[in-house]
Amino acid sequence: MAIKLEIKNLYKIFGEHPQRAFKYIEQGLSKEQILEKTGLSLGVKDASLAIEEGEIFVIMGLSGSGKSTMVRLLNRLIEPTRGKC
Repeated sequence: MAIKLEIKNLYKIFGEHPQRAFKYIEQGLSKEQILEKTGLSLGVKDASLAIEEGEIFVIMGLSGSGKSTMVRLLNRLIEPTRGKC
């Protein structure tokens, strides 16, 4: 089947100068530690997926895990900080 939607290595970081967070992400710091050190909020971290034609796809997770942010990235209501969407 043909791929209808694909994202690769997608990140969304909220706040001023979001690129500052990447050094902490690369060091393996948690979302909470990055927020504490930088004041930046990590919404989506390194998401990749491919959805094929006719496929049913569900985004599920706990409150605050980035589901709504992911949907807003997919429909381009917000732009990614890094990655291909």
